[in-house]
Amino acid sequence: MFYIIYGDDNYRCHQALNEIKTGLGSQDMVDVNTTVLDGRRLSIRSLTDVCSVVPFMATSRLVIIEGLLRRFQPGDRQTKANGGGEEAGQALKEWQGISDHLKVMPQTTVLVLFDADLDPKAVNQLLKSLAPMADRVFQMNEIKGKELAAWIKDYTAKNKGKISAGAVALLADYIGGDLWSLTGELNKLMTYCEGREISDSDVKEISSFAREESIFALVDAVIEGRIKDAQLMLHRMLKYGTAPQQILAMLERQLAIILRVKELNHRTQQEIRESLGLHPRYPLEKTLRQARTFTVPRLRKSFHALLDTDVAIKTGKYEDDLALDLLVIELCK
Repeated sequence: MFYIIYGDDNYRCHQALNEIKTGLGSQDMVDVNTTVLDGRRLSIRSLTDVCSVVPFMATSRLVIIEGLLRRFQPGDRQTKANGGGEEAGQALKEWQGISDHLKVMPQTTVLVLFDADLDPKAVNQLLKSLAPMADRVFQMNEIKGKELAAWIKDYTAKNKGKISAGAVALLADYIGGDLWSLTGELNKLMTYCEGREISDSDVKEISSFAREESIFALVDAVIEGRIKDAQLMLHRMLKYGTAPQQILAMLERQLAIILRVKELNHRTQQEIRESLGLHPRYPLEKTLRQARTFTVPRLRKSFHALLDTDVAIKTGKYEDDLALDLLVIELCK
């Protein structure tokens, strides 16, 4: 059997892989008979050697190749670093000839090409060649809109929880299609609510993503000089339990990221994300928009204001809330 699992939805890619593993019988024996190979450095000779090994006390042997498709993804930086050009072209030609090896592969071998976080929009020549040969292709793209809302409701119901439409909308807006993060937040919310329905207030109070979203809204208001809106965002964060020092730290972090983005404005979004070490679901687009508005002199002034506020709070010059209110007024100028 030959399967291909790919897409930019890492969570559902792993679910598809688990589905295949479950169908192979006892998980203990599946683990014993599973080999994971690094597709970025793998040769066809090495693959055929592994695939020819018979399973140990089981009916199937599972061989998973990770990263092979990414190796031939257009614009991949590691591929370019490892040679690219004619070398990459020759390797692609060799791997496109894998059909001959699939024909003689033992029936006990289950081969899986696994590439989570692969951009489904890019034209991948190896994927295009191998897809027709696969027994099944799992294309797992990030879910959005109504499909995402339905997934949140379904996950909550399967775990014996209840969630309001408002809470679903907030989580979808805060987190988007990052299902790993969504499952973590939903599990946390269900534990907190202890059987009652999760409300939008619960999401605002408990979700770490709500605080991150509030920081973006606060910075937006500051950039546009909307003092009342900025103070409203500030007081909302304080109301829902975000500590003053945490707000200062989050503001400092976001302004530092904006400054670095301005320095990297000649790079692509993916290169900026990798350079800054940002999570794949970090809302980089919002930061890029903020970076276009903030000038470097204004950023310097903002960092000085943050430092002055930190000193004022720690020395007792001002109460926490007053110090942050004065900071917001200063940043909005």
